[in-house]
Amino acid sequence: MTSSSFIRTTFLVLSDTHDIDLDTFTKDAWPAQRDQLPKIDVVWHCGDLTQVGGLSSFKKALKVLGGIDADKKLVIAGNHDLELDQQYWTSYRDEEGNAEDSEDHDEAVAIMKGLTATEAGVSFLDEGTHTYDLQNGAKLALYASPYTPSFGDWAFPYSDTEDRFNTADSTPPSARTMPDHIDIVMIHGPPKGILDSCS
Repeated sequence: MTSSSFIRTTFLVLSDTHDIDLDTFTKDAWPAQRDQLPKIDVVWHCGDLTQVGGLSSFKKALKVLGGIDADKKLVIAGNHDLELDQQYWTSYRDEEGNAEDSEDHDEAVAIMKGLTATEAGVSFLDEGTHTYDLQNGAKLALYASPYTPSFGDWAFPYSDTEDRFNTADSTPPSARTMPDHIDIVMIHGPPKGILDSCS
């Protein structure tokens, strides 16, 4: 393949912004104002938009992402984005033993996939393979997953005996596998055995 067959593509990778507000984002993260950032082909937000979920926090995160000039803004949940994990949210009990409001999950997903996200130019990705044709002519295939090794009482956990991110030829048949022919793996937590422990 010659170098002329490659298309220059720019990326901005974000993660763990945990309720960052617009003023902090523009003044602390980048000294230059947001409108002075160059146009980016793809923004990835790899989870933890919020500190502990909250519908207003998801809206605030979308507002921040909406201020970035990019062709694609791809977002996954992280373990702090509690309401976005239906299994976690419907099984979670508060300190009094009451189940969390199940409608909050539906509302959070509606925020992340609805009009607010569309107006911000954000695509919220479920676990799986996604393909995109970029405005610059590049094609992108990615595998996205919000799951992380189980740690504490957070959302999107998987057990330490589960292998979620390896290809079928490198894992036993019982393991979850990623498809072949992926350009990018977009995950919130590390793959099994690679910086995946907390002390």
